[in-house]
Amino acid sequence: MVRKWLFLLVLLVPFGSALAQGSWQDKLEACYRPNYFEWDECRLCQYMLDYPQSQLRDVYKYCFQDCFGLEHLMSDSAAAARYIEAEIRSADSTDWQRPLFYYPLLRNNYVRVDIGYVRQGIIPLATMVSAMLQSSQPVDYDAEQWHSRWQQLLALLGNPHCAKPLNYDEDYQLIEQAIKSGHYAQHHSRLFNETYRQHYRIVRRDVFEQMLLPLIVASETEK
Repeated sequence: MVRKWLFLLVLLVPFGSALAQGSWQDKLEACYRPNYFEWDECRLCQYMLDYPQSQLRDVYKYCFQDCFGLEHLMSDSAAAARYIEAEIRSADSTDWQRPLFYYPLLRNNYVRVDIGYVRQGIIPLATMVSAMLQSSQPVDYDAEQWHSRWQQLLALLGNPHCAKPLNYDEDYQLIEQAIKSGHYAQHHSRLFNETYRQHYRIVRRDVFEQMLLPLIVASETEK
């Protein structure tokens, strides 16, 4: 029963902010029902409600990460640990004043996990690194297939109920050129980074549920 609840928690809740209010709320809730065919549309709209200062490149990254995960193979656990430690040390102190978060990506294949959980000792560094290593997988890029998928998602962003990502036209051209040249991954925009001050790692959902979520839930129970 507990595991079932944890799974539903990951599946249903758009972490990091409250659910949207208003008439669109009903449709957002509907997109989590079984067999709802507009899942992608709902999640994209929910993302824009959660992160309204997103540029188009940030939406692209949100979609790309859920398809390709860590975007590269990981094999050096020591290096991964050093990078996390260095990022925690170098981050501005104000970055850690926001609530900790974990946020499922487009189709719940992967989860963004705040490394603030490591900083606060909720998730041991070694456990986070192990989860990342287990989430790493080879990626067989198919430029034509991914480009087609991205165009389908762009069409969904035309929904009048969805907030339009910022800097749309300029980022669209940048992304198109990057895909054509074989550079699929994108960085977050400066606006996103300065607004949300997030430091996270990507973990596969099943690994997150098994290794990390129980530690987070236990820490909340102890409060």
